[in-house]
Amino acid sequence: MFRNADNPAHGVPFLFNLSFLLMFLLLFAYREAISTVADASDWALTWASGHLGPRPEPWLEDRLRSAFTEIDRDLAAILHHGPTTG
Repeated sequence: MFRNADNPAHGVPFLFNLSFLLMFLLLFAYREAISTVADASDWALTWASGHLGPRPEPWLEDRLRSAFTEIDRDLAAILHHGPTTG
């Protein structure tokens, strides 16, 4: 199938064999390293989305909520809308 008069007797070029060997090593010998990278990326996505981080201090969360409520109330007054409920 791979035989060609210009190639050596084995029929498959040397670079094909070398690339096949390297792919075999990458897929099987470094499988643990690849799974470690995948686990690290999963951890990074979870951390960035906020599901892994600790909750903020309750006093800080209350102050932020009250500040944003005040900003929302002021913005509604500026835009001549009634204050939002909720």
